[in-house]
Amino acid sequence: MLLRKKELLLIAPGLVLALSFQLGCATKKYVKQQTDPVSGRVDELSEVSKRNETAIKDVDSRAQAGIQTVQTKTNEVDQKAIAATQKGEEAQQMAQKAQTQIVSVESNFNQKLSNLDSYKSVDTSSINFRFNSADLSDESKATLDQLATKVKDSKGYVLEIQGFTDKTGNDRHNLGLSQGRSESVVRYLSQQHQVPLFRMFVLGLGSSKEVEDNKTRKGRAANRRVEITLLKSELESTPGSAQK
Repeated sequence: MLLRKKELLLIAPGLVLALSFQLGCATKKYVKQQTDPVSGRVDELSEVSKRNETAIKDVDSRAQAGIQTVQTKTNEVDQKAIAATQKGEEAQQMAQKAQTQIVSVESNFNQKLSNLDSYKSVDTSSINFRFNSADLSDESKATLDQLATKVKDSKGYVLEIQGFTDKTGNDRHNLGLSQGRSESVVRYLSQQHQVPLFRMFVLGLGSSKEVEDNKTRKGRAANRRVEITLLKSELESTPGSAQK
């Protein structure tokens, strides 16, 4: 019996060590078995987190790009709107300017019409021409010189110049000839006396308005003429008219 106790005492430490070793290995294995799934799960969650982070960054990048695109288009729309507004304002200003000009033209036109009513005939001169000719004779030039003296340095006057022919020739020829005679008068007064062209109104009337019978030589000579009528506005005074 005493021997068995001693043997037990010798065996016990080794058994304890063996049991401790086995127990330690079992514990590590158990811990490993318990921790491996957790570790794998943690790794999986870390990977998912990284993917989510990447996805979030991608979405954010696309969102920022989308926002930038929208902002750019908004700026373009704003610029176009501003340009359209400016063009609209310019068009409105042009329309207002045109309207102002129209009102001004109408006012001036009405004023001129009113002024025309104030023009009255104050003098009439007549010059004659040779057969089938539009050339001015010396006598005709002297008559025009006297007329130019009456209107020199004057305002508010116009000259109504009408050319005529006798009944010799056809109407077409006579209209051209009468117009040429009127233009000869205008040319002389403009070149020799600087009478403004805008103060002279010219018309060729052919063989109309005869003053004498075309059946006689004297009558035909009287009808080959240009009549110059001096009209003066009652709103203006014409120097020299008082001397008439």
